[in-house]
Amino acid sequence: MGNCVLEKATIDIPQSFRRFVEGALLRVQIQYPALRFQVAPNGIEVAALPADHLDDLRKNVLHAVYREKIYAETLPLRQALIDAVTAK
Repeated sequence: MGNCVLEKATIDIPQSFRRFVEGALLRVQIQYPALRFQVAPNGIEVAALPADHLDDLRKNVLHAVYREKIYAETLPLRQALIDAVTAK
């Protein structure tokens, strides 16, 4: 597969994580500025991806989506903690 380029690859994102895709894509685009990403109904599409990069990209995309989920879900807890610590 060495120099083979996939015209379009889709990284499937589980339904329960899809609401975190948009935020995660910001991080992913910083890691891969040469690639073009697009939100698809079932995940994320990547255009013109070297085939031998798909596994690494998939791992990083899924990690970024998971991190975005954790960030979003813990934000109220962190805010409450900050409010409690800084309240006088």
